[in-house]
Amino acid sequence: MLCTVTIRTFGGTHIRPIVVVVKSLASALSIGSGGAIGREGPIIQIGATFGSVLGTLVAMPTRQRVILMAAGAGAGIAATFNAPFGGVLFAVELLLVAISAESILLVTIATVVSTYIGRILLGTNPSFEVPALQIPEFGIDPVVGLVLFLPFGIICGLAGTLFIKAIYWAEDKFDAMPGNYYTRHMLGMGCVGVMIYLFQIYSGHYYIQGVGYSTILDVLVGTLSDPLFLLLLFALKLVATCLTLGSGASGGVFSPALFMGATLGSTFGTLVHMVAPDIGIGIPVFAIAGMAAMIGSTTGAVFTAVIMLFEMTGDYHMMLPTLLCTASAYALRRYLSPASIYTLKLNRRGHSVPEGLSAAILSARKIKEIMTRHISILPDGAERPLTPGVIVWTKDGKVLRTERRFILKDHPEEELMVGETVRHAFIGPDASLIDALSALAEKDADIVLVSDTPDSEDSDKIIGVVTATELAATLKANSKLH
Repeated sequence: MLCTVTIRTFGGTHIRPIVVVVKSLASALSIGSGGAIGREGPIIQIGATFGSVLGTLVAMPTRQRVILMAAGAGAGIAATFNAPFGGVLFAVELLLVAISAESILLVTIATVVSTYIGRILLGTNPSFEVPALQIPEFGIDPVVGLVLFLPFGIICGLAGTLFIKAIYWAEDKFDAMPGNYYTRHMLGMGCVGVMIYLFQIYSGHYYIQGVGYSTILDVLVGTLSDPLFLLLLFALKLVATCLTLGSGASGGVFSPALFMGATLGSTFGTLVHMVAPDIGIGIPVFAIAGMAAMIGSTTGAVFTAVIMLFEMTGDYHMMLPTLLCTASAYALRRYLSPASIYTLKLNRRGHSVPEGLSAAILSARKIKEIMTRHISILPDGAERPLTPGVIVWTKDGKVLRTERRFILKDHPEEELMVGETVRHAFIGPDASLIDALSALAEKDADIVLVSDTPDSEDSDKIIGVVTATELAATLKANSKLH
């Protein structure tokens, strides 16, 4: 099954601890038996589970539990690829609901610690050690070399869209097959086994089995350079990954995306060198740009992809072409398929999942900026006003109850005033809009009374009120910025 890591929570933030055991065993069996998948997907979910369990053992608000889950997932990515900065960006781009000093600190600590431990156990070398890349000075040399990465990004965007559609098409086809989960999975993995065996017979190497890092390295160092064979590897890796994940195996999509991006990039670079041998850009540059573009376009994590490829190769000199290629690939994929490879599963279940970062404008808005002062504060038993609005009934200086009066829309000509008792919550004028929404949810209230001393609930300290009207007006104004 495709590992869904989007924790921008729709069904809660609790993941059962048994997930760690099941995911570990299932992923080890899937990858160890030759499944064409990556190891990062399970470690993301395992890391998120650790965060969820910790957030359950220690009582905390939901938002803090989400931060712990994102920190665990980002730490898993960082340790897997020896990419601490990439792990932080992964959590920021895909998992965190909002970015704050608290969330950045916790995610950074988790990724640094996990990377440090990973380097002790696995070494400090980058994932792919490639020779010095032939990269021109794009700020000095003719721009034609840089421009080539724009059409290549478009190609990667098409490939990324194909990858997303193909995986879910395979899942649907396997789900529609007769039999049970076990027979369908046996069929899928049996087909992958036949493909691996045929590769070994006719080429002398398995190539498409497992995570495929050795094949990627062969592409980067130039051992594999025949464009037709590289396209064959791209196509069969796509098929093998669809068979593996579609039939129900547990694994990630990062590694297959890296594999396909490397083969596609090397093919494009080879063709460019055939047409313009003096272009001055090494073929591995196209391969690495393709790897970043495939990850960025399929997952939606553009900056994560770019930074991770720098960390995984140890070469920071190809920022401009990689950025251009990845951004153009992502833009085209978003146009062709609004959902990413992670969010499409949730979309198909009826959930709307946001993709992309936005400023926390609502968190920055203060209640005193949006509240209305049109409120009547009256002692209990006083005569009701003739105008619509909120009435606060008081007794002995304390709020007794709140009432909302309005005109029935069915009889506007009669100006019939109707009173309705509503539940209320208190909040201070310097609180944020998010705090107000939290207070409404906590008290199951309908309106928020704004008071200089919200804890005392004194009626003479009330300075305003926030109702659904003010909330809707604020959201409407905020929508113009998106």
